[in-house]
Amino acid sequence: MSSKRIATRYAKSVLDLAVEQGKLPVIKADFEQLKEAFKNRDLYLMAKSPIIKGDQKMGVFKAIFENKVDALTLTFIDVLVNKGRENILPEVVEAFFEQYRQKMGILSVTMTTAVPADEAIMASAKAKILSSGISATQVDIQNIVNPDILGGFQLEYDGKVYDASVATHLRNLKQNLRKQ
Repeated sequence: MSSKRIATRYAKSVLDLAVEQGKLPVIKADFEQLKEAFKNRDLYLMAKSPIIKGDQKMGVFKAIFENKVDALTLTFIDVLVNKGRENILPEVVEAFFEQYRQKMGILSVTMTTAVPADEAIMASAKAKILSSGISATQVDIQNIVNPDILGGFQLEYDGKVYDASVATHLRNLKQNLRKQ
């Protein structure tokens, strides 16, 4: 079984347990801390390392997170370590947020623009996406700046891309002129 699939199962388990115990907001906040912590290259590599023993890894996790996260989160990390799955903890964290967004009806959208998009543009994009008939109740837009698109925007969500960039329009115009 692939590590992504395993991570998804663990993420679903901890999400379901958090819902069952009424701790979803707390566990989500804990996983945000974990996500932020794994941006540290040393911690990420330690979690992934096959050389460092599980009990040593758990000692590091306890030193960092004990008294900072809920007991459920720490117990969950301990279960992963005891099962020898601590190497997929960063993937479990990412899968948790995917599962969370799905459960809460949040659509994750990436909007690429040539310059940073202001709040009015982001709000307008959210409104248009929500009115387009999608099943999500909320839209979470992340803005990525890429000057190569020259102008306009690109939206990516649910594996689809809507490209309204100037660069693409110019490329299409160039191809059409070459055909004639």
